[in-house]
Amino acid sequence: MPVKVTGSYELALGYADSGLTWDQYLDGCGSEVRPRAGRPVPFLPEEPSRAAVYSFGYTHRAVNGAAVEKGRLDFYYKGTGDLLCTDGELLASPVPLTGGGIEAEFCAVYCVNKVGEPVYLGYTLANDFSDAGLRHARRNLANLSKLQPTAVAAEVVLGELPESSAVSASISRADRVVWQRDGALGRREMLYAPRVLERLLLRRRGLFAAGTVVYLLLGSCISSYKDGAELRDGDVVTLREEYSGMRLSTPVSC
Repeated sequence: MPVKVTGSYELALGYADSGLTWDQYLDGCGSEVRPRAGRPVPFLPEEPSRAAVYSFGYTHRAVNGAAVEKGRLDFYYKGTGDLLCTDGELLASPVPLTGGGIEAEFCAVYCVNKVGEPVYLGYTLANDFSDAGLRHARRNLANLSKLQPTAVAAEVVLGELPESSAVSASISRADRVVWQRDGALGRREMLYAPRVLERLLLRRRGLFAAGTVVYLLLGSCISSYKDGAELRDGDVVTLREEYSGMRLSTPVSC
């Protein structure tokens, strides 16, 4: 079973500045490693504006089982850490939606160290929530469609993405499953290596201040909108990922 932590921002910052491997760093911390009380989003700073969320799209070989053509890669800004939530918390749109959609994906997490270099911390399971109706109806406003909350699991896996892992997503309404899809996430399932995506965003000197935590969504293999699944207030979205055992369940307000 991979090593997972519920990690505090202080843990992320200390590790990023240490130059050590996770094994070395955790051995040195011993019993001092404790997640801070408060919002349980892993590694989130107390000042959420010091965190940034971004997403890539069309990165996986298949979405909902349909092949994706390489070369369609896209990129979006999602928001600051204020728009992050985690397991059990409400996933709530700040504006009325044209047509809400959810996507199952991995999220790589980084912390920018004291000399301005991004340091990879690990990955978690994420639900990329967006106004998919707006994005498809008005391509010129596609970037606005992604300015929506993002849900991430309460733990981060301290390691590289698995080669492949089964993942499932479902929408429940009044305790009844109204939509469900299975898929696969991981390096073997992707058209672009995670490190390629990392270089495209993070290897830009001066873009991120020291101490910034970056949550980078690596693209989906499951999309509710592509299946025509409608999200309603009170629905519960649940994601499960096999390799790490991570689970993410959030009620929706849209």
